[in-house]
Amino acid sequence: MSYRLTEVAALPNSPNEWLFLVHPLTAVDIVSAVLNPYTTARYKIENLDPKQRRNEVLEQLASGELVLFDTSGASPGIFRHRRAEPETLVSNLPPQLTRALNDHWSGTAGVGISAPVQSDSLAPAIEPAYQPSPAPPRPKRDPGFRTLDLNYRWPDGTGVAEAPYVVEGLNTYKEGHLDSEGKARVTGLKDPVVNVRFGQPAPAGELNILRRQLQVQLDGILKRERDDAVRRQASTDKLPLAHNVGIHIAHGFVGLWDSAVGLISNNLTLLNLTHVGYYNRALQSAWAATRDGSDQAWVDTFKQQFDEANKQALVEALGFDPDAITREQLAEAYEVASLISADPESRDMIGRFAVDFAQAQDSTEISYFAGGMVLELVLAILMGAAAGASAASGAPRYLRKLAPLATALRNLAARLKITYQTRYHYNVKTDTVCESTCRPRPDGVEVETRNFRSRRLNVTTFEGAKAALVAARHRLIARGGYTPKYTQEELLILAREGLDNDHFIVRLVEEQHVDGHQQTSGSMNGTLGRPDGQNGQVRFWSTTLDQIEASDTCPRLIAQQLGVEYNPKATYKLAIIDREKAVKVADAETIIPTFNNIKAHIRNNVDGYADKDELLDKVMTPEYQATYEKLVEGMGSAEWESVDRRNAYLVRQGLDAVQLRQFETRFNIQTNTGANQHFLGNGLTKHTELSQDGKVVHGAMETLTVEKNPQTFHAMTNGGQGGPEAYVELIDLTPIDFGD
Repeated sequence: MSYRLTEVAALPNSPNEWLFLVHPLTAVDIVSAVLNPYTTARYKIENLDPKQRRNEVLEQLASGELVLFDTSGASPGIFRHRRAEPETLVSNLPPQLTRALNDHWSGTAGVGISAPVQSDSLAPAIEPAYQPSPAPPRPKRDPGFRTLDLNYRWPDGTGVAEAPYVVEGLNTYKEGHLDSEGKARVTGLKDPVVNVRFGQPAPAGELNILRRQLQVQLDGILKRERDDAVRRQASTDKLPLAHNVGIHIAHGFVGLWDSAVGLISNNLTLLNLTHVGYYNRALQSAWAATRDGSDQAWVDTFKQQFDEANKQALVEALGFDPDAITREQLAEAYEVASLISADPESRDMIGRFAVDFAQAQDSTEISYFAGGMVLELVLAILMGAAAGASAASGAPRYLRKLAPLATALRNLAARLKITYQTRYHYNVKTDTVCESTCRPRPDGVEVETRNFRSRRLNVTTFEGAKAALVAARHRLIARGGYTPKYTQEELLILAREGLDNDHFIVRLVEEQHVDGHQQTSGSMNGTLGRPDGQNGQVRFWSTTLDQIEASDTCPRLIAQQLGVEYNPKATYKLAIIDREKAVKVADAETIIPTFNNIKAHIRNNVDGYADKDELLDKVMTPEYQATYEKLVEGMGSAEWESVDRRNAYLVRQGLDAVQLRQFETRFNIQTNTGANQHFLGNGLTKHTELSQDGKVVHGAMETLTVEKNPQTFHAMTNGGQGGPEAYVELIDLTPIDFGD
């Protein structure tokens, strides 16, 4: 579009050109947009002096002293029809513009200034005796005649009651609070265009300042904890291990491998998880029901759905005195946790702190603290601060160290809330209605229970793996002995779930096997298992790094957990194997050796079983495993080496031809896979120390790996130098003397 600005006294004589006159109200908006320092207009206006004061130009347009032409004819004009006649002129024009148009229609435009009277002599012309009176002063429009209606709503349509607002223009500043319906009428505005803010102000950079303030506090706490850890370790290292630890084996798996930090009471593990799930659903349901409503609606709905009995049960499960925490305080803690968890930068900051804080306490439950447990940490800090000295004995042991974070978390959450409840609108026309809707609150976070999956060790680097084992030793010494990481039921669940969540597997290796049989010392020509004489493949049984973490780097504890006979005279190493790289380099396949997985492996990888499906199904069962174990126990070395002598022995045991074939099939499975008479078939090993009096206590989930392209330890470890070419790390193992 093309616009031209001119004075009303310079109106063209042609009525046809008047059809391009822009209505003064529209002209004010157009010129205001061009002169607005906060916007960039797509068009220009001829004869507009950019140095002229903005409010002066707009006032002259509004009073009719200046007029604007739109040569395209697209803007609203001053005539009701395409005829520039008095009958079609609109009625709401400034008086000065109306008079100018009427003067043109009456033919008196420019009348009022007489021509000089000429004399018939040579004397100068005589000025007329009559001079017109000066033009009356231009009527000034009241600069504060404009209004603006405000309407601010929650997403559900209800008004944001009592919310603050600001209306600001170049010559206007109005502030106040909306009424109970979220409405207000603002009068006395001097600008045709204003900016509007609903809600609290959100100064630029304030959110980053609050995050940095919280980070400074987090860093200060971590520094103190790390300094304390160094002092504790120094004092412990001066004492013999036998004086620092005692016999502390958790028979029957009564004690769970809970967090050394204890941010939330272990009651979550012992509590009926169905009830915790119910409380969690109630919290999320109340929050979701009011995501589109007011803060008060959230509190009211929470109190309706979460009665005092439910509140007491959940607060007690979280490790606090239920009488020290009100429902309002629990609602506030949940809201703050949800706001912080919904902000990626704040969530990551808290997550990193939780991991670092846990490691400073000699704990390696990295996966437990990094992620969903951000909510638990925030809840612990806020509820602990609310409970004060009334926190239950099961409350976080380190709560007093974290309590100063409560204020910083509240301030950060309050600022994050502004991003949802504060809205800005720019270039709003006055004499209109400015309507706005605040954003819904974020999704409510989930209260996670401390189940066995939260105890899994999720590390993906050798550095992380070694750090986890170092921390495990510190924890083992501090606790006075070995405590199983998982219950028997949890081990069975892990065996059924598979290896998708495990980056590393580990194998206990005697140091002499690293160099290989009759090889030069230091050559590292050994392999992870004994090569098969026929095809050169290597097969070995192992477990995951997560499984042996609780045994740290003590070879005796690892051997007991893996069901392997421990030789106190031998020197052991732990081979940590990167599964993904092993697949690429060694063409390795790793499975959890259950009955079904062993059968599938044999059918797909071992020759000679094509016509033995029925036999495989028969002998790979718990029932036949018990029979096989009993028969094998009575065999001597001669029976192991000779098929004829073995058959003679089995006939003496009363086996017929069908049973002989079954036994021989099972015997060959042991030869081909290593699944011996102690094989349990459920993916678990038998703990040699805890299994007593015929009662089997599982030690660890086991894995079976077959390498079709086996590598030497020299190749696997990149000559012992590690680096990106290595996929195995060898760790020296040092026994711990627990005393007798």
